[in-house]
Amino acid sequence: MLLPLLALAALAATPAPALLLEGGLVYVEPRQPARRASILLRDGRIVLVGDAAAARAQAGGARTVDLSGRFVFAGWADAHGHLEGLGEALEIADLRGAASAGEAATRMSLAAASLPPGAWAAGRAWDQNLWPGQRFPDARDLDAAIPDRPAWAERVDGHAVWVNSKALAAAGLVRETPDPPGGRIMRRPDGTPSGVLVDEAIGLLRRVVPVASSSDRERRLLAAARACVRAGLTEVQDASRYGPESLAALERLAGRGELPIRVYATVSADEDLLPASFRRGVRIGRGSDFLTVRAIKVIADGALGSRGAALEADYSDEPGQRGLLVTPPERLDVLAREARQKGWQLWVHAIGDRANRETLDAFEKAAAAVPRAAPGGDRPRIEHAQVVALSDIPRFAKDGVIASIQPTHATSDMPWAEKRVGPKRIEGAYAWRRLKAAGARLAGGSDFPVESENPLLGFYAAVTRQDLSGNPPGGWRPEERLTRAEALALFTTDAAYAAFEEGRRGRIAPGYDADLTVLAADPMTAAPREIPSIRPALVIVGGRVVWDAGAPAR
Repeated sequence: MLLPLLALAALAATPAPALLLEGGLVYVEPRQPARRASILLRDGRIVLVGDAAAARAQAGGARTVDLSGRFVFAGWADAHGHLEGLGEALEIADLRGAASAGEAATRMSLAAASLPPGAWAAGRAWDQNLWPGQRFPDARDLDAAIPDRPAWAERVDGHAVWVNSKALAAAGLVRETPDPPGGRIMRRPDGTPSGVLVDEAIGLLRRVVPVASSSDRERRLLAAARACVRAGLTEVQDASRYGPESLAALERLAGRGELPIRVYATVSADEDLLPASFRRGVRIGRGSDFLTVRAIKVIADGALGSRGAALEADYSDEPGQRGLLVTPPERLDVLAREARQKGWQLWVHAIGDRANRETLDAFEKAAAAVPRAAPGGDRPRIEHAQVVALSDIPRFAKDGVIASIQPTHATSDMPWAEKRVGPKRIEGAYAWRRLKAAGARLAGGSDFPVESENPLLGFYAAVTRQDLSGNPPGGWRPEERLTRAEALALFTTDAAYAAFEEGRRGRIAPGYDADLTVLAADPMTAAPREIPSIRPALVIVGGRVVWDAGAPAR
């Protein structure tokens, strides 16, 4: 079970107790086979990895934990998740898997039944690709189920929002309202807003949605962090683009010792907010080393599922539509240069081939303008790198750009991805093997709550390129599969490198942080179909047991 918050907060003020882990099969790092070994932990660090006699000789008064043949890994990290988004998703209607707009609206109506009068109904994770005709929903679909209050629901990728007529009225959206730069108001044939807002058009709604309180933010962040621990994660590299209110909530939790997981957070690249982040400077190891703030997140384009990803040529299934550049290329140029100068890592969300090219261009120009990056200003990242022109793939390695990938996106998108981009462009889509063969460094995440926070699902998708039913046989575009060692590295050594942590996390070795994920079965040898059902038995962060599946419930 998860360590209670009050106990975790109290313990955070004291040194981590010494632990002796015995009887486990240990993967010291992805390239090495498992070996039976004891692990001694003291003061939050790994002291020894060796035979039982040597460990016991140094254990002193350490508490012994019998792992009974379970499998020990360096702590698994998610290199791209959204804690605040996951926390919010845990509180609102779950629309994942809804088979029609009507079903999604009904789910929202049921969830909204307990809300006070005037409160907005909310939902998340609808996907029109699962619906008859694959057509986007209309405000009228929501009106039929929720006529009496404003309602909004995020698409599964977070890059489109579906609203009812009361929400359209609250936002003042009418036929004459123009599309904002980098956004699209989807419209009916008569020009009136249909009820779906894409990318920067979502901001027209957010300005009228009730703002979360400080306690709301803390509650959601904690709920998300605890869900991640239960999934076996010890760290989340958080792509949430934190503004001052949410970042303050995260810092309060870290300062009180309540975070059960390490967080490497990104701040917003908004022109009104970023100067304040620069003035405060990077913050490494706050709250007993559970919070680091040293990265900037910017959105270059939208998502493929909502046809917002910026492409060099038309969408194959919507001629005349090439997606949206959410951030102008000249702004990307400025951000890439400033990040190198000021010692901040820059993460750029780029899905389409045009967005990836513009981002690679920005990184290349920044390196030419600032040949010697300030410490921390190197290792730029492209988040997603989903559709990349074949000629651009070698540029990742040449310019030292990390490709931060989410393997489950490929298996979620495979039913319709080729329809979007056609048979030629699909060769550079979700092209993990091509990237690795060209020398690129990868890192693995989930993009939760878009996908599940369970890292074993990402591992499974990376090595099989199949859905949970085992389809398609042999995997979708199986030439892009990764080996199991490569997939494990995505969530351990590669993720550590992507956060400048390779000298202290991602391996099991003396001197490294005592962050460990202990699994009940071995994903490195299990039959592929069994991998998704493997569960964490024990999770240790900073030398403390924060999840124990065998502990009695309280």
